[in-house]
Amino acid sequence: MSTTVLSTHALISGYEPDMPIINGVDLKVADGEFLVLLGPNGAGKSTLVKTIAGLVPVHSGRVKLKGQDITEVPPHRKLAHGLAFVPQTENIFATMTIRENLQLAAQVLERPRRASRIDALLDMFPDLGTRPGTRAGALSGGQRQMLAVARALVIEPSVLILDEPSAGLSPKVVAEVFAQLRRINAAGVTTVLVEQNVKAGLQIATRGVILVEGRIAHDAPADQLLGDPVVSQLYLGGTPKEMA
Repeated sequence: MSTTVLSTHALISGYEPDMPIINGVDLKVADGEFLVLLGPNGAGKSTLVKTIAGLVPVHSGRVKLKGQDITEVPPHRKLAHGLAFVPQTENIFATMTIRENLQLAAQVLERPRRASRIDALLDMFPDLGTRPGTRAGALSGGQRQMLAVARALVIEPSVLILDEPSAGLSPKVVAEVFAQLRRINAAGVTTVLVEQNVKAGLQIATRGVILVEGRIAHDAPADQLLGDPVVSQLYLGGTPKEMA
């Protein structure tokens, strides 16, 4: 039986105490799993992952990582627990170079480990490794997302959470970013992805969870959801042809 690495229990959260966006979510993510969170606009997908990351107040319920309660742990402290979060925007420092972005992220590591970890990441992302002195603001959208992911991987997290990394990218670049995410997951990093591109998200994930009005409406293996026209029509605003 797979070990649960990340879970939420009766989670209720939102930006205002009397206006919850997440309404009692019970979610379990297995070690090594690639989970994609789907749903219509306003369903609470981004709010859920931001709550897990500590960026949205929890009204009630718990968040656990590797069996440890991290509900009240500040966002920057969750790194030490092995949780890395890549927000949709403002996820790099545009005025710094690629290497400087990674060096800043590596400050949480012990000094002897920093240089080797940065070099390993530059090797992992060839588009970045060939130009480490390039200012991040001069990178393409896809390269910026790769840098944001590389920054998150500096700590060698057990769980990587990404909030719509495909936003604003061309289909070709999305395919490149997603291929890299699949390789990262295959290397053992449990991955949780919020995604609006239903087909692309389900094609790289092992499991899909559909949120509707802050609640889990459907939870199934990704390939099952990908071939289910009823799910597409009811929850995702799609058609059988679009999901095929």
